[in-house]
Amino acid sequence: MSLVRRLLSGGRIREARALLAHEPSAANYAALAHEHVRLSEMAEALRVCEEGLASFPGNAELERLADRARELALGDRTRELARQLRESPRPALYRELCAILLQSRRTTRAEELAQEWFEKTGDGQAQLVRAEARLQRFFADRRREDARLALELLDAAEQLFPNDERPLRLRLSLASRAGAWREAQRVVARLLELEPGDPVLEARFRTLATLAETAPPLDQALREVERTGRLVDDEPDRALAPPSPSSIRPRLKALAAQGGVQGAIYERGSTALVQGAKGATAERSARSIREVVQKSRTAARRLGLGAASEVLLEGDFGSLLIAPAEAGSAAVWCTGEIGERHRRALRELVGGVAADDLEEGA
Repeated sequence: MSLVRRLLSGGRIREARALLAHEPSAANYAALAHEHVRLSEMAEALRVCEEGLASFPGNAELERLADRARELALGDRTRELARQLRESPRPALYRELCAILLQSRRTTRAEELAQEWFEKTGDGQAQLVRAEARLQRFFADRRREDARLALELLDAAEQLFPNDERPLRLRLSLASRAGAWREAQRVVARLLELEPGDPVLEARFRTLATLAETAPPLDQALREVERTGRLVDDEPDRALAPPSPSSIRPRLKALAAQGGVQGAIYERGSTALVQGAKGATAERSARSIREVVQKSRTAARRLGLGAASEVLLEGDFGSLLIAPAEAGSAAVWCTGEIGERHRRALRELVGGVAADDLEEGA
């Protein structure tokens, strides 16, 4: 950043601080955080967001800014670690960079780096990272092959660390989320050998003893996950609260009001908000979008393509763009071509904020 631009930005930060002091609102906290992002001061931007969230808990704009500031700060650290690894590769650097990659859901890169780590240093902890990366891919894409490879890596890690609970904890996570309760009970029994008398493990063992009576074997459970695309903790909407009208509906209305837009839809769990269609038409539209998202995810899993991030349909009706995400899905139907403004609106609806949005103070 040039000296002139930094000086101008410094003046804007002083103005934003003065405005916040005069009126400590969520919007003014967000404005100050935006100015720090302009200067690439991610730690300060995050501090401002956290201070604002302490006064305005649950504010959607501050939460998005805080999440993005964390991502950008991790990006800076990632580049620095990569530079250090090129100059002087050592286990501590590999360990930290792999942890950041896993936290950022960059599982393929994390696994590649962990393999390089193991080949160069022989550090057995790299096998644990590879296994965790594969598990993350399985939980995201529901491909049985990813689970099988994760189990092989966990076997290797357990041989390297026979009295370490970490491989067992990862194996327990896989078995529990797949619904293989018998395997989960077996793993908990092994953990109790390492931590005898642990009350949490003992309580879990008793719970699993009941579930294990009719549980499928691990391989069968994994086949079922791949077939249905569902894990045990996906079941009916337990983790999905209905979208907040105060945060979703205004954005949906703004999207539907754009020129050429015939309809806009947001779905989360069993809840759907529709703009531009009424009554039975709105219900059919929401149901169709849900089916397209489910079938696209299934196809992506079976083809080994990873998670579906965008679905685009074009025809005489115009263009339909769908943005599937873990927290919910959003779609927009246009008579003309899909533009970047439509993509940006959908990303915001499903919880993503582009770096340009932050830097421009959008």
